[in-house]
Amino acid sequence: MYGEYKIRVKNSRNSYLFSLRRNLTILRGESGRGKTTLFDMIHEHNRFGKESGVSISCDRELIAIEGDRWKEDIAKNPGKIIVIDEDSHFIRSKEFAETVRGSDNYFLLITRNYLEQLPISVDEIYELSGAKNKKFTAVYREIDRMYDDPPRRYLPFRPQIIITEDSGSGYQFFKKIADRLGILCVPAGGKSQIFSVMGQYPDKNVAIIADGAVFGSEISDIAAQQSLRPRKVAIYLPESFEWLILSSGVVEGIDPLKLNEPWRYADSKAFMSWEQFFTDLLEDITKDSNFQKYSKGRLPGFYNQERIEKEILSFVKGIKLG
Repeated sequence: MYGEYKIRVKNSRNSYLFSLRRNLTILRGESGRGKTTLFDMIHEHNRFGKESGVSISCDRELIAIEGDRWKEDIAKNPGKIIVIDEDSHFIRSKEFAETVRGSDNYFLLITRNYLEQLPISVDEIYELSGAKNKKFTAVYREIDRMYDDPPRRYLPFRPQIIITEDSGSGYQFFKKIADRLGILCVPAGGKSQIFSVMGQYPDKNVAIIADGAVFGSEISDIAAQQSLRPRKVAIYLPESFEWLILSSGVVEGIDPLKLNEPWRYADSKAFMSWEQFFTDLLEDITKDSNFQKYSKGRLPGFYNQERIEKEILSFVKGIKLG
């Protein structure tokens, strides 16, 4: 399943307007804001149709799922938008994560919890705004891919430490730059370890560079820490390192629509996240090149040439690296 879907759910008392464009979307917020009401309205419409008093406008059918038969219910409803409320504790299970992988569905998960087992995009975490007419509002707003960035007067941010998710190609790229600048570049050993690693440098200017396409479960703790250290922590979250390379234009052959409107192409059955989609795209474009051939584990020297580095770094807004 792929595409962007505009959705209106309405009855005489409440109206919800929102869009979904990835396979996983989170709706969070405190009790009493109308999250569960949205689920109940969809559930009632599933059971009673027009007699429920609920109308749903969407190009895809919305299905509210709960109870012990959840896995079977998902399997028999391919190509639909699955809505699950936080009372369904199975959404925190490994089995649910495995079910989502390769599913031909979009999922709207209504929960105050962060689901570490799922690759949630930081861009697809919402809360409700409005009284009767409710809309989805992004919790983390993107400003040049810097989320909850320091006040603009503190930019450009000059890091003393760069923390990356792992020791793959992104780390290798930034490590060479950091070595020349005489600063540290540290791989966290996984996105869930970034918070712990940043705690080892309480008095340093720390720049966190991670894949925004899968960082949703970690962003809350990192942003909270940043609010305590506004001059000391910068968070830069491109979709992925591969997105950064593709956006810079240093490799040729990219279809601009695939780069700028990935929801048209990133099929949920093939790609668990847009990070996987952009990795596949970059690997495919460069597979026949001896110099540019990309892999996540080893970065070819082509990408650390001075001219190429400058082109890629020109898309790293707000952080001074050179």
